Order: sequence, then C-alpha cells, then structure tokens
Amino acid sequence: MEVVEPIYVLDTHALLWHLVADKKLSTRATNIFDAADRGETQLVVSVIVLAELYHLNQKRQSPLNFTEVFNDLVNSPAYQLVPFEPGHVLDFPQDAAVTELHDRIIAGLARRLDAPLISMDPVIQAADVARIEW
Repeated sequence: MEVVEPIYVLDTHALLWHLVADKKLSTRATNIFDAADRGETQLVVSVIVLAELYHLNQKRQSPLNFTEVFNDLVNSPAYQLVPFEPGHVLDFPQDAAVTELHDRIIAGLARRLDAPLISMDPVIQAADVARIEW
C-alpha cells in the first residue's frame, strides 16, 4: 500500500493533466489525486499555479471552463488555495536552483510547507529544493 502524506503541493501540469484526464499524469500522481478525493490528503495549490493554468487553458483554446474549475477548486475540501506573499520573494536565493520564476515560487512553497511537490519537471526534480512525487 502506498504511503499518503497529509498534504501535497501541486505543480501546474499535474493539476492540468488531472483535470483533463491526460495519460501523461503518472500512476502515483493519479493515486494521490484519488486519495484527496477520498479525504485522505489535501492538495495545496499556489495562486501561481492558477495563473499558469489559466494561461495554458487559453493557449490550448480553452478545453476547460476555467471559471467552473476555479469554483470547484475553491469549494472542494480536497484543495487549499494559497497566495503568493510578498515575503516569499526573500526565499528566491534559497530556491535559486529552480531557474524558472513560477516554478521557483511553486517549489519554494513545497519547501516551506515541508510537503512533497507533485511534478514531473526535470529542472525542479534536479534542483532538490523540495521532495518530488511523480
């Protein structure tokens, strides 16, 4: 039986692939989403992930009804939406191994929460800023 942590932080592609049922989502990540649906864990979503999700949805000609997805996330006990706070900028040097700004913010959130980050991004994985699940 797989171990399920109390919380996980989501990277943008993991959330997107879950929402559109893309086969690129790993079995482990799928199991974590399922555990959250059963109330066994909570999924933390940075506002940066929401902004990236909106942008990707627009680029892909809106396969998702973003307003509906947003409302579902806000109202679901499985998800916790968290803001990017001004003081988080001071963590940038600590998370500098993650070179892309949005990814650095997301990985930094996982590090601060001491929570695994669900991500398949090889740069984030190699940076060793946060524990990665995929």
